[in-house]
Amino acid sequence: MKKITLTISSRDYTITLDDDFAKFFEDDWQNLMGGRQFIEPKELLNAFIEKCYENYSTLKAVKNLATDIEETLKREER
Repeated sequence: MKKITLTISSRDYTITLDDDFAKFFEDDWQNLMGGRQFIEPKELLNAFIEKCYENYSTLKAVKNLATDIEETLKREER
């Protein structure tokens, strides 16, 4: 487990993440921050909305792929 401190509106928040996810999160957070030390709530909300949309798009693509695979397997069974 790794502790990471985030500064939002000049206030520090410490979170604890699994080591593997912590590395991924830190890279993504630094990309969002662009070298800045803190983020404003509006920017954080926009980033959250973007991530939600990314997750939505990914899940939609996975479901479509699963459907395509199922249909292909059904055709092959015939």
